[in-house]
Amino acid sequence: MKVLVTGHRGRIGHVVEEVLVDAGHDVRGYDIQDGDDILDFDALAEAAKGCRFVVHLAALLRSDSDAVMLGGNVTGTWNVLKAAEAAKVQRVVSFSSVNAIGIFLGERSPDYFPIDAAHPCYPSRPYGMSKFIGESMCEVFTRRTGISTICIRPPAVWSAERIDAIRTERKRDESREWTPYWEYGCFVHVHDLARAVACALQCDDPGHVRLVVCADDISSERLTALELGARLEPDVPWRDRAPHEREPYRTMVDNSSAKEILDWQPSYRWRAT
Repeated sequence: MKVLVTGHRGRIGHVVEEVLVDAGHDVRGYDIQDGDDILDFDALAEAAKGCRFVVHLAALLRSDSDAVMLGGNVTGTWNVLKAAEAAKVQRVVSFSSVNAIGIFLGERSPDYFPIDAAHPCYPSRPYGMSKFIGESMCEVFTRRTGISTICIRPPAVWSAERIDAIRTERKRDESREWTPYWEYGCFVHVHDLARAVACALQCDDPGHVRLVVCADDISSERLTALELGARLEPDVPWRDRAPHEREPYRTMVDNSSAKEILDWQPSYRWRAT
């Protein structure tokens, strides 16, 4: 199947491209490094012609201007959706972020643990807000066109090399598990994330969904999930402690929807089982 992948030369995008090619897809890349700008609708629409799927990764991760961040990411996603509609694609897989929820990177405390797909969203920073708006655009787009949209919310995305470096940092200083901010131990190996994208292209039509794709366990060297919660967010209630009492290092961010809808399983665990 022919797939348009925006941002295919990025840190995550190039791995997604490799996995899709290995799965037998014909990938058409579209990346700013090649002069391909998602803000150029005409060029984007031309690139989408003949494609069955669109995977949208291209985005601004940081900018000195809030307006540039919001405008670029929101308009870029708008153009991707319009191009997908014009090309009559079957599905759009759009990369969002856990930052759309507004509780990561020290933004605010969650309402409860474990964090699940129903958790309210409170984005207050331009990147997270741009991703939340993008998700909402996808929802309305699916309702209007019938083209399914799968919004993937990855947490920290790490390669094997980055994981080795993090382990080394934490051996020197255990506080590196939660400073300069706390991600609830949530992470995903980049290859697991790329496989989730491949699964998203072949799963049953879900309509519109927003899925957190993360590892099954927390990236903690010393503390269990319950201990981490008690140490860093003692006032946040646990809705159900029993699964974490049975599996002490179980993820604090529920990934069951991604597993069920995508028919996907993460293969990488922080600690061997």
